[in-house]
Amino acid sequence: MFSPYIKYIILLILAIVIQKSFIWLISISQYNIIPDIPLIIIIFIGLKRGRLEATISGFAAGLIIDILSGTFVGLSALVYSIIGFIAGYFKREDDKYLKRYYFSLLVFILLLIGNVIYFFTYFQSYSLLFLEVLLKYVIPNSTYTALVSLVYLIFPRRKQSSLAY
Repeated sequence: MFSPYIKYIILLILAIVIQKSFIWLISISQYNIIPDIPLIIIIFIGLKRGRLEATISGFAAGLIIDILSGTFVGLSALVYSIIGFIAGYFKREDDKYLKRYYFSLLVFILLLIGNVIYFFTYFQSYSLLFLEVLLKYVIPNSTYTALVSLVYLIFPRRKQSSLAY
């Protein structure tokens, strides 16, 4: 059927389209809190496929998002690559981190790291305090994205067959 690479490429393209076109439907725009759907997919790829695939996927998705946004080209590509690389370290054969709430907890922790890098680089020329950026941008966006990642629990888990083709 589908190669896993094709499946992940389609999933990432769909996530980018949702992020750029329809994210306003679930964002809390009054407080500028926006979930990062492509990063959830990149973390998922890191947990399923490993560091290399997640890093490459993160760079490609981040670069596409940067080009579509038109601001600070390369920053999202850098952050998405770093998050994909770190997520790849959690790859295990038994899918421990893809079970139950581990996935959302891991999304939250990795997004804290990624949002710290992103927002502190983005706001480096502004006169904002560390705590202000942390409380206004990093923690709310990371928390909301982790809550959105709970949607992963809705999808049924497929049993792995013991036959390899």
